[in-house]
Amino acid sequence: MADLVFDSGRIVRDLLVNFQQVKNSGVMGVDKRIRFLVAQLFTSEQEVMDGQAFKDTTTLFKKQLGFFNALDGNTRASLAGLLLVNGQNDEKTVARVIDNYELLVESGFKRTNFTYFGAYLLLRTADKPRNVAERARDIYMALRKQHPFLTGAEDVTSAVLMAQLDTSLSVEQLTEINEYYFTEFNRAGFRRNDSLQFLAATSMLIYLDRDANHVKKVVHLAEELERADVKIRPIHYVTLGILAYVRESTELDAVFFDLLEAMREDSGLRWNREFYTAMALSLYTEDQARNMTKDQVESLMVSVHVLIAIERAAAASAAAAASAAAASSGGGS
Repeated sequence: MADLVFDSGRIVRDLLVNFQQVKNSGVMGVDKRIRFLVAQLFTSEQEVMDGQAFKDTTTLFKKQLGFFNALDGNTRASLAGLLLVNGQNDEKTVARVIDNYELLVESGFKRTNFTYFGAYLLLRTADKPRNVAERARDIYMALRKQHPFLTGAEDVTSAVLMAQLDTSLSVEQLTEINEYYFTEFNRAGFRRNDSLQFLAATSMLIYLDRDANHVKKVVHLAEELERADVKIRPIHYVTLGILAYVRESTELDAVFFDLLEAMREDSGLRWNREFYTAMALSLYTEDQARNMTKDQVESLMVSVHVLIAIERAAAASAAAAASAAAASSGGGS
């Protein structure tokens, strides 16, 4: 992939082209937000999505799972997009995702769509995936002990990523660091919800320790956005956490605001301010991640690609959950 100058107009055009590719692929019953999330995956890689390959990947899941399973259309489309953009859209990899899902269920996780996201992230584990799945279950239970009414099925992704860390830290030590970030961000005004848990987990994954300066950088970015009349919502939390790490300066440059304005002005995007702001933040963050210093890359316990996958999985999970809630209440999208 060739490096290109960050061009807001081009990015918006590419995003809309990829959205149409998803929409016209023949994959039915997918929420508009999920279609945009899949489109965003390819836009950030400066690629045009192959609609037929996307449909074929979703079909692989249908063929291998049959009719009776927990995987809904939104999550299937999200997984297909993640696999396709990484060149993993083959039968063997889809089978591994399904096997990983069953492994997580055997380890004690519930049969939910969120467990499929954990199964996707478990692809990173080549050796002894069962051990990782069982450690993830222990971490999940420790998180649930800290926040019994907040920790839900969606936290399987955080637990799997923590379990994959190459560290001697115990389950208790990992969750104590996670709780530090949760508490500090909450004190700074971030709402107590699952998105805050994901932000805390992301911060822990980056530093494997308590880092007060990181908290300050995230808070500063949020405050700067608020001053610019960009309302920060939970769907933005994780991206801010990643951006605070990959960008040395705590000042956002004109490039981001140009992208946000380009999205705001396009009739195909301004249907949901909260969501197009999330896409703008994510696309900007991925561009900034390409400028990380050598020291940043070498000191990162988890690759930046995995950090971006966390953000994508979180956003896809939130959108899928919102879609399910709208459908159950008689709404539509």
